[in-house]
Amino acid sequence: MMAKHVLRSGQGAGAWGLGGLCTALALSTAPAMADEMLGADFAELRGEASVEAILFPDDPLFPGQEDQSLSFAFEPTGILEWNSVEGLGGADVTATIRPFFRVDTQDDARTHADLREAKVDLRFGDTDVTIGNDIVFWGKTEVDQIVDIVNQVDGVEGTDGEDKLGQPMVAVRRIVEAGAFSGQASAFYFPYFRERTFLGTESRLRNGIVVDGNDARYETGAEEWTPSFAARLAGFYGDVDAGLHVFHGLSRDPAFEFTSPTSLRPVYGRITQIGLDAQYTSGATLWKAEAIGRFDQRNLAFEKEDYAAAIAGVEHTLYGIGDSNADLGLIAEYAYDSRGSNALTPFENDAVIGARLALNDTQDSSALFTAAIDTETAETVLRLEAERRLGDSFKLEIVGQAFFNTDEASLFNSLRDDHSLRITLSAFW
Repeated sequence: MMAKHVLRSGQGAGAWGLGGLCTALALSTAPAMADEMLGADFAELRGEASVEAILFPDDPLFPGQEDQSLSFAFEPTGILEWNSVEGLGGADVTATIRPFFRVDTQDDARTHADLREAKVDLRFGDTDVTIGNDIVFWGKTEVDQIVDIVNQVDGVEGTDGEDKLGQPMVAVRRIVEAGAFSGQASAFYFPYFRERTFLGTESRLRNGIVVDGNDARYETGAEEWTPSFAARLAGFYGDVDAGLHVFHGLSRDPAFEFTSPTSLRPVYGRITQIGLDAQYTSGATLWKAEAIGRFDQRNLAFEKEDYAAAIAGVEHTLYGIGDSNADLGLIAEYAYDSRGSNALTPFENDAVIGARLALNDTQDSSALFTAAIDTETAETVLRLEAERRLGDSFKLEIVGQAFFNTDEASLFNSLRDDHSLRITLSAFW
């Protein structure tokens, strides 16, 4: 579901504690490297600070909401590297910590913190091991990434679902070479589950009925400590970049049940998912597809249902348009979900068209425009993303979106007056 997930403070604190514990445990497995830690072969501290304004031209649909929001974010990253650590069998070691903070002056639900990364990476030749909080991305398509199941959405950061919470994990990856195939096989163990959280009563871009994330219910006895597992094989075979995966554990997509006529709570159950994502490059044309089969997922009607979903499309790039340095990519995709109106996503039968413009100038100026159109109701969601570097240390980003012809039964209906313009100025060091 779009634009309704935020990280509540209680869950943020748990993630900080578990992420830090995982990192500490990883380091404590090698007492012999303690002396070497004091003299790392490489150390770096970098980061990003930003100020963000969100403007809503229309009056709010629900009481308590405002026409604008101003917030400040800070995301430092610290990295230490040690080469050929004897106490770990000669492994190369990288320790990374990347906390994230946001303070919103109007919307308390957007004030939050998270450990995006707090991990130790160990490299033993062709094998890598990761222990701690990390973010793992899977996917190829533009409108949505239905195969991307490892991390929970941090929806407070945007409405596209691309910002994720750090996920505690142990991951083992190994390079695989077989004939013309070159890639990586990965296995994952997730000891702890990150709950999806939700915007509050004063938030714009929220559901009509507020979801109480503090009242989450689990269908497993271990609740958030229910372990999850995943495996993935991904790589290149000629001009094809593809990945196959299987996941078993708590679904990152909750179902919902009424606790009163005006209140919902999320319910988390165990599911199994298999999936494929692929991209074929043919000159200036990219053919993209993602497909999943998921079992035992509760739908919008709170019934368990096995279902299939797929997204497929094409992106063709016109290079040097108008004898300039600019490139224009033309995008067309189609999204399908066999659950239809009972899907937990608004993209169950939608066509997407779009254009990506890259000026290829010294400021890395670019823009992406998409229009998602429901093929049955003609409901339309427009989105524009643009960015440009300002000098060597600053970047300006603009995101605009609008909702037209929303259907009363649609997940977008409560957003019909939430057309918005998001302006972000970021500084890097």
